[in-house]
Amino acid sequence: MPDLPIRRMLVYRHGVGYFERRGSITGAELRLTFPRAAMDDILKSLIVLDLGAGYVRGIDFETPEDREAQIKRGSIHLSDTRSLLDLLRDLRGRQVRLWIDPERRHEAQSEETVEGAVIGIDVDENEPLDRPLVSLYMAEQREVRSIPVKRITRMVILDDRAASDMSYFLRAAQSKEDRRAAIVRLSEGEHDLLIGYIAPAPAWRVSYRLLAEPKIVDGDPSNGDGHSAGERVTVLLQGWGMFDNQLDEDLEDVELTLVAGMPVSFRYRLYEPRTPERPLVQDDERIVAAPIEFAAQSAPPAPGAARGRSRSMAFPGAAESDARSLYSSADLGLSLDEVEHSAPSVGIGEERGALFQYRVAHPISVARGRSAMVPIVNRRLDGRKELLYNGRKQPHYPVASLRMLNETGLTLERGPVTVVERGDYAGEAVLPFTRAGAEMIVAYAVELGIRISEEYRTERQMAGLSLHQEYLLFEEWDIRRTLYRVTSSLPNAVDIVIEHDMLPGYDLFDTPPPTEQAHNVARWTVRCLPGVETTFTVSQRHRVSRYEEVRKLSQRQIQQFFEETHLDKQTFAVLNRLLSLYEQIERHEDELREIDAERQKIYERQKQTQANLTPLGREGNEMKLRQRYVTLLNELEDRLNELLAAEKTANDAIRLLRKEVEQTIAAASD
Repeated sequence: MPDLPIRRMLVYRHGVGYFERRGSITGAELRLTFPRAAMDDILKSLIVLDLGAGYVRGIDFETPEDREAQIKRGSIHLSDTRSLLDLLRDLRGRQVRLWIDPERRHEAQSEETVEGAVIGIDVDENEPLDRPLVSLYMAEQREVRSIPVKRITRMVILDDRAASDMSYFLRAAQSKEDRRAAIVRLSEGEHDLLIGYIAPAPAWRVSYRLLAEPKIVDGDPSNGDGHSAGERVTVLLQGWGMFDNQLDEDLEDVELTLVAGMPVSFRYRLYEPRTPERPLVQDDERIVAAPIEFAAQSAPPAPGAARGRSRSMAFPGAAESDARSLYSSADLGLSLDEVEHSAPSVGIGEERGALFQYRVAHPISVARGRSAMVPIVNRRLDGRKELLYNGRKQPHYPVASLRMLNETGLTLERGPVTVVERGDYAGEAVLPFTRAGAEMIVAYAVELGIRISEEYRTERQMAGLSLHQEYLLFEEWDIRRTLYRVTSSLPNAVDIVIEHDMLPGYDLFDTPPPTEQAHNVARWTVRCLPGVETTFTVSQRHRVSRYEEVRKLSQRQIQQFFEETHLDKQTFAVLNRLLSLYEQIERHEDELREIDAERQKIYERQKQTQANLTPLGREGNEMKLRQRYVTLLNELEDRLNELLAAEKTANDAIRLLRKEVEQTIAAASD
């Protein structure tokens, strides 16, 4: 689209870009082409403004069908090698006007004009191009005439529908499979157009260089030999933004902005038309019902809340950069001064609400299919070196790290960072997404001179016992201990920062207060001497509770709790009294179970005796046997009465004992 070049673009980190085209054109329309895959985003976001005296009348765009599908929808289908024959074939029944060469050219005859409806075309299959004939029907003369196709020099399609189908075929044949056109309809005359839209675009990337040197105070290094953990250092942070031009055109003098953050963005299917299915409803004899109405939902709040004023700051060293390359130093190592002055940043950082953008101060030019890098950060920071250990992230060895505050005034996007220490390559890391003022930790190398092992222990300790009604509440500590064993083969003593993951709901105990604690981790600084194993233990505990019925405990358990001082003397006496009462209740309950078992046996004996008594007569030996059975039944009945009395006595005793249990518990609670 050279008529309206890109003048401004914003590239984001999540696969989209915002593009602005600006320019002056003359005429009533402007043709724009876009990749087919971008059409949903184009239709979702396209903005067309005429900043001059004209106005925009509308926009139309090609259908999402592929070229073959578009051509099939029309009545004219032309091949690549027989286009005229195919056209005459598809014009059957349509009015045309033909200009015909004279049959004998040497007689100086003028061209003949014939007008009629196309009947069809006849082709000799042996010579399909040399001897085809087209037949016309001339209605006024009621005449059919056959004309050799090779004598036709000119043809006018008189049928409006056929002419429209011919134009449709040519437009469809012109369309590209992977691109779609949008036509901006304008008023006549001059136009100053601005067109903005979002479209898929490669995410911009960032890479950092981090150069560290011992901090100089009054002309001397602040401390250490330049390699000690914990020493203060001066750090030069340099960041390069990278982007790719995968558009179908060169970018020339474009205002470029690289946006950090995560704006909400999504795909919405707008380009492909969709006709929902509707149910088929049959007529019936029912009475027509009144319309069904729903209450309207409250309207969303009106847009237009003003954005806050953006805060901007110029990058240091935004003046003209010298011609020296980043790695042009003749020395073996790289110095901060050389790197800082070799590639000053050329942009301005601006906060935009939840986003942060790097606006390149000078227009850039990038050829199609090329990529570019621009320096966006170039700032000195104060930092310090540390040896950090977290076994979950790097087992057995600590990691050399640089800690610093992001005092660049900029939001830093996540990206790889190469660390150069005292002029030499020291390692690599990934700089996390960091807001201005936040702390950064760059872990760039594994320190193999120190080895750390971890040992884990779990135990339960009694925290307390208390009486709650007829239950004993057990409170225990679930304890997790981690023992760190540190062995150093370094020549000097060093400080190791141990980072320990805190368990949710657990508290530290029997452990020194951490140096810092945040984000569910705690850190301790441990001094490690060379050639000596240093140990450090982190202990965490969590209180857990459980209930047990007092009656299910034994006298031996109660005695043990008292001896271990988990019970005071008064509670111990109460529990002993309760256990004695529960034992008595248990004896009476055993008695009741025995009574019930004996009663069941008596019932069975009575049932059998009555069955034996029924068939006996009342004379002789049968009479004597009857009397014996009657006597037995009387004895069984007497025993049942005795059991009933014993049952009542046992229940009364249990009732009294339970009442005493309640009184004992109530007295202990006062």
